[in-house]
Amino acid sequence: MVDRIERVRVTEAAVTAKTTWRFVEISSAAGRVGAGEFTFEPAPAEAADQMRALATSLIGSPATRSSLHGLGAMLQAGFASATFYSALEQALTDLDAQAAGTSIAGLCGAVGQGPVPLYANINRRTTVRTPESFAQSARLAVAAGFGRVKLAPFDGLSPERCGTGEGAARIAEGLARITAVADAVPNAAVMVDCHWRFTEEAAHQVLPALFEARVAWFECPLPETLAAVPALSRLRRAANERGMRLAGLETMVGWAGFAPFVEGEAYDVIMPDIKHCGGHGALIEIAERAGAHGVVTSAHNPSGPVAHAHSLHATACLSGGEPLEVQFDETPLFDQLTTPAPPPRAGESPLPEGFGLGLSLKAGEDA
Repeated sequence: MVDRIERVRVTEAAVTAKTTWRFVEISSAAGRVGAGEFTFEPAPAEAADQMRALATSLIGSPATRSSLHGLGAMLQAGFASATFYSALEQALTDLDAQAAGTSIAGLCGAVGQGPVPLYANINRRTTVRTPESFAQSARLAVAAGFGRVKLAPFDGLSPERCGTGEGAARIAEGLARITAVADAVPNAAVMVDCHWRFTEEAAHQVLPALFEARVAWFECPLPETLAAVPALSRLRRAANERGMRLAGLETMVGWAGFAPFVEGEAYDVIMPDIKHCGGHGALIEIAERAGAHGVVTSAHNPSGPVAHAHSLHATACLSGGEPLEVQFDETPLFDQLTTPAPPPRAGESPLPEGFGLGLSLKAGEDA
């Protein structure tokens, strides 16, 4: 007898002034519940209503990923639509694994159930943006067992401001934050996220300072347009000469979004996000196809506990051993909104135990 979708539930959690996590749960007639996360910013006020309407349209359909076959066009319909689709894929993959009596990692082909290496994104916990505050966040992350820390230090910079006096000041402020972190945690790898704020010329100009600060990872320096692929390739070669890897592509969807950058040798590391790229199936396909070009995958994962658990399972299926991002100490709600998940130790995390995702959302008010 085919198990069918019986109920859906959409919830939101405003966890900080800047962050709202958004979740969808799909319940089947057999009593199983699968969870997905569709956190993204900026999101329209009606995001929860849009997700609820979309998920409700699946009621009566088989409680399996096969019910998404008619929705594939959503992956070409813009970032929000791809995020909604990805959350449904997460939840239905959870249900598929539960029905099969295995974990999501097991369902998707993971070899073994070993711990997943992590790195700490310290950016959102650092609400006071002084160099010393960044340094203190880095110290706390290292004290918690992380050997890699990432910050996004270039507040207020944009490609339009590069080359101006204001831009020079913003770059100097960012470099001061990076130096403070590097000095505070001399035995940790330092990773820098730029959020597409540089021009090619300005990005090349900061490479010597990044090298002096021991930066190992230079992320999203330039706006990620097709026209920027040659510039990114040049910047990648220059960064590699200084021992740095270039990383990016956190907002791309499906292999079609990644292919021009991978084939154009723009990055050493690509960063598909399970919330946006199309879910588990898409993330694993993207990683395998990129690997054929010598490009490794480290999943983008700065969000809530459901996306984190899904990203752990997906990362366990990838070759290469690249670490998974985790938002370090943004809010204690990360550990309070779901049934217990294994905490990270020494900069790595075991997979959640049990069938499917291995954790579930606690009861709360619908959005």
